[in-house]
Amino acid sequence: MPLRAPIAEDTAPAPTHAPIVLPEIPTADLSLSMDFTTFIDPDSVEGQKIHKRASNVMKLAQENEKLKAELKAMTDRLEAAERAAARRREQLHKEQHIMEEPSS
Repeated sequence: MPLRAPIAEDTAPAPTHAPIVLPEIPTADLSLSMDFTTFIDPDSVEGQKIHKRASNVMKLAQENEKLKAELKAMTDRLEAAERAAARRREQLHKEQHIMEEPSS
């Protein structure tokens, strides 16, 4: 079987994909004060669904803000604990190094 010369498809680098950028979740200070009554009857089933959906979005945005704050607090505590552990390890290492030095 004869060898064939590589073609452009064989030698072309694999296509690189742009990183996926997710949209930012809206913050809890959203204002959904827009009046839907101008184009949807608020008493209709569709109007009630839209109102419920808007209410759910607001609740989820508030919950998201709360979770972000909790995550930041937990991250801060973890980083502080890691710094304290590193200081303790460094102090212990210094104490061991001092004890190992000859006293002459």
